[in-house]
Amino acid sequence: MSASPILLALREATAAAHETLETEARIEARLASPETRPATVAAFYRFHAGVEPVSHDLTARLNTEIGGGFEPRSRAGGIAQDLAALGVAPPAAASVDGPASPGEALGWVYVAEGSMLGGRIIRKRLTAEGRGLEGLNFLDPYGEETGARWRAFITLLDRACAAGRAEVDQIVKGGVEGFAFAHRMLRSGAQEVAA
Repeated sequence: MSASPILLALREATAAAHETLETEARIEARLASPETRPATVAAFYRFHAGVEPVSHDLTARLNTEIGGGFEPRSRAGGIAQDLAALGVAPPAAASVDGPASPGEALGWVYVAEGSMLGGRIIRKRLTAEGRGLEGLNFLDPYGEETGARWRAFITLLDRACAAGRAEVDQIVKGGVEGFAFAHRMLRSGAQEVAA
């Protein structure tokens, strides 16, 4: 199966931002440390609680219109439960400007849904290191459904463009903006973890 051209365009346009986020945010190290875990999980809550209201509605309507087979699901509620397990109240959702179109919403959802793929990897590494996973259920919220959900999302990307309901440049714009927002939310506190 060949890769989706829209997915390839998104990956190319966001590769540098993705790498910068991984390098500067030090997410895995911050989640591994009991001292920095609560604040890091709270940052993820702010990100998802900010992104979901502005992107899920547009994406859900688009999915219904074109029969994409992908239904966005909120992760903020699960992250709030993780924060409760850590003894922390959820912070206020971050304020987000955007997305202005269904295409941009798809780009934002690409960032949010993609984070669960990375989350599964982080969870496996922490488990292999013998770290406790308290407050980290949000890293793998879909379990064995993860791959199927990701493929359904890619199908929605392709169908939205084929149906003329989204343009590749809009989707890419949303992805770039989504990574910039993730960087602002998740980089905070990275300096607390020694290199």
